[in-house]
Amino acid sequence: MSEATQALRARYLAVNGDHAMTAEDDVYVCSHFVPLSADHVPAVLAGRLPLPSYYLSDGTAMVRRDHAEALDAGLGGFHEWFVSWWPEDPGLGEEQWQDYLSGRLVHLRSVTPASIRRLAALTAQVEAGATRLEADPADPVGRGLVGEAVAGLDQILAPMTAYDRLRFGGPTVRERLVDAVRTRYLTTPPPPVPLSTDRLLLRVFAPGDAPAYARYHGRADVAALLLQGPLNPAEAAAEVSYRATETAPGGPGDRLSLAVERDGELVGDVVLELHGPDLSTAELGWIFDPAVHGQGLATEAARALTALAFSHYGVHRVYADLDARNDRCAALCERLGMRRELHGVQDFWSKGEWTDSFRYALLRGEWDRLVS
Repeated sequence: MSEATQALRARYLAVNGDHAMTAEDDVYVCSHFVPLSADHVPAVLAGRLPLPSYYLSDGTAMVRRDHAEALDAGLGGFHEWFVSWWPEDPGLGEEQWQDYLSGRLVHLRSVTPASIRRLAALTAQVEAGATRLEADPADPVGRGLVGEAVAGLDQILAPMTAYDRLRFGGPTVRERLVDAVRTRYLTTPPPPVPLSTDRLLLRVFAPGDAPAYARYHGRADVAALLLQGPLNPAEAAAEVSYRATETAPGGPGDRLSLAVERDGELVGDVVLELHGPDLSTAELGWIFDPAVHGQGLATEAARALTALAFSHYGVHRVYADLDARNDRCAALCERLGMRRELHGVQDFWSKGEWTDSFRYALLRGEWDRLVS
């Protein structure tokens, strides 16, 4: 090992400490980094290029693929360009330059002044949103701040390694700012099913529901204004089996799919699907057997699911999208107190033709006033 290589290794250990790399760490690093060229070692020792980001367990120094791009651009100008991104605080710009030279910004997928500034802004946004959510877990502004920030951080942060947990002395940046935040603030609570209303039981689907499900989902008049065509018995059984998994323990958590039972008989089904990185918007849907139309059962079930969206899931907004020809569903939305806020003219391709669509929506504050 040359004297320069020994000096480089010593400087790396002084910055990062001496910790073992696992085989899994080696695999991760080899897939995201490349060996340091011997030609670039003098520039690293002179503080003109970043230190290695990792040393493999066999002693190979690893750097980012774009490690030497600054040399090609001319290092003198590169430093001035880099720190110029912090005109409001030149001292902070120099601190960021030193962090860049340390090679320790491995939590970023791409290390640029833009990504460094974006990380700082998104971190502050997560903290501001979390403060609001600690005071009120359903705070819509807090949910929006945290959801947007976590989605942004998810794009710019790398997974990192077990070795990183050792040298940085704790969870990785992604674990702290994305995984932990998502678990604490953006994970849906288990649904309180079954739900009971005056006349109905909203429950998880069971295999025995397939014949009744096929009875109304197999009708051409029911399917006419839906995205899918009529279902045959085999298709209905497969759909029932799938929908049962959506609400079972360990399911996706952002979609609640329930069978609607009256006096022991399946009469319809409803779905509530949460959207957005902050899970603060919910889409409501329902299909009922025409044999029970006109009895207010669909309205009763949809109202229970809307209440669940606002009270249990803490969403900010509930909406329903429907074919503009579906007068019955439009009337149900209006009975729920929803506003028609969109009439899309030939905006949706369905079953061989461009169709119009309606969107109805209701905010939490509007719902609170309706039920108070």
